[in-house]
Amino acid sequence: MSKATAIILAGGKSTRMGRDKAMIRLNDNNMLEGAVRALAGGFSELIVSANNRSYEALKIKTVSDVFPGRGPMAGIHAGLMASGNDINFVVPCDMPFINVRLALYMVELAMDSDVVVPKIGDYYEPLFAVYTKSCLPVIEAHLVAGRNKVSKLYTDTELKVRYVSEAEIEKFGYSDSLFFNVNTPVDLQQAKDMAGRKKNGSKISDSPNLED
Repeated sequence: MSKATAIILAGGKSTRMGRDKAMIRLNDNNMLEGAVRALAGGFSELIVSANNRSYEALKIKTVSDVFPGRGPMAGIHAGLMASGNDINFVVPCDMPFINVRLALYMVELAMDSDVVVPKIGDYYEPLFAVYTKSCLPVIEAHLVAGRNKVSKLYTDTELKVRYVSEAEIEKFGYSDSLFFNVNTPVDLQQAKDMAGRKKNGSKISDSPNLED
């Protein structure tokens, strides 16, 4: 188990889904439970960033945004503030196919960096990334200034960023499910189809599905 924290973002408004994505069932668990169970064995601490929502049944530390209504950047900020570790892996609860081996590889890379983030072509995956505590004052400055886009931390600051290449990711079984987000009912059905193919041992096509 790594001496690092996993911060699960569960504070979105779920506008496109029409209901709380964290509580939507996918296979045997709801998506938040799935994220918790996937990460629990690899990280010494788990935190749910949930904007005052209560997920007490999971018995996981839950924190609210200091800057409400500011999106994932505010969730990362709240999680880093509450974290007991310097190194923190961030992932949203609506990313149902978390590759924990890749996450732990990225945690190891953070020993020499402030941020570790996958980058494929011109696209980043800022919500499957590692942020150290050194990012906290930079993130807070961006939030105070009204800059909410997470990827701007990589290009508009002095933070030391380690980009994880497609070649590195492929070593961990890169497929179109790896960074897949469930945002709509159509996405949910697609995730169920992917989960069914994984359960049956079918190959999922190797094409990126990355969004900033």
